[in-house]
Amino acid sequence: MLLTATCTRSEVNEICTNLTIEENNFALIRGSTSHRSEIIFNVRERKEIRDQYITEIISIVNANLLGRFIIYCAIHSSCEYLYNKLQENLTDISVDYFHGGLRDDEREKAMNNWKSSSTQIMIATSAFGMGINSNNIRVVIHAEAPMSMSMYISLLLYFL
Repeated sequence: MLLTATCTRSEVNEICTNLTIEENNFALIRGSTSHRSEIIFNVRERKEIRDQYITEIISIVNANLLGRFIIYCAIHSSCEYLYNKLQENLTDISVDYFHGGLRDDEREKAMNNWKSSSTQIMIATSAFGMGINSNNIRVVIHAEAPMSMSMYISLLLYFL
């Protein structure tokens, strides 16, 4: 059994071809789209200069101090850079980062801190979004565009 919430029809066809699944052994089930009035999408143009967009992220955090945040970056080095900048500027808020380049023990520690709510801001690549189950996230920021449009859609749909 294969299950996914974000697969396009062309991706379904590719999966069936690659796994040699015959049409009569396949069922595509689509649920209805749910309306989530509490979710607001706010799109802003990203500042070209790094320090300007970091200042904007800090102002968003300061405006939503009671919530938890996930800030997505496309690559490992961006996570670490943003982590260092937020650590410097948001000294009273717990910040951590998560990406596939961390050792297993580092990833486990970051994940445990997030799950126990001791981390308020998680800066991460898409590796973090898969498998987390947090219902108290106030703000999700995409500081950089994901590597592909399908990855971006997956990250968006995760929170719907």
